[in-house]
Amino acid sequence: MKTFSFKLHALLRLKESKREHALAQFAASTQEFQRLKLDLVNAENKRDSVLEILNKKQKGVFQSAQIQSFQTSLLLERENISRIEKKVTEAGRILESRRKIFLEKDSQFKAVQRLREKQRDEHYFKETKKEETELEDVISSRFLFHRINHQS
Repeated sequence: MKTFSFKLHALLRLKESKREHALAQFAASTQEFQRLKLDLVNAENKRDSVLEILNKKQKGVFQSAQIQSFQTSLLLERENISRIEKKVTEAGRILESRRKIFLEKDSQFKAVQRLREKQRDEHYFKETKKEETELEDVISSRFLFHRINHQS
């Protein structure tokens, strides 16, 4: 039986390489998205702690300089949260875009891989049929040979 040779092997490797590259980019985007979400949670916690301290200071002895600094700090934390939320939104868009790219590259790779498997199956089917035909010819010729020898 002849061994199977896939003529589009280079294309398959190229598609696989592009798929792996897209997967790596998708994974990096996922990590960046998760990191930004964690930064957002930390910023919100920091804002909440500043707000809690500010509320305690306003209930106690009123020192306008301290309260003013806490209000400024609270304003900065709110701006920081807003900035991080924008980054999270953008990272989410990038993540979705890279997910789609990965799915497309994965689909292209799998299509070439299915083609290879189909061609391999067809090759083995043809080779098996060819071997069966050859065996039938050998059996038929032996049968005829024995028949001719026994008639004489």
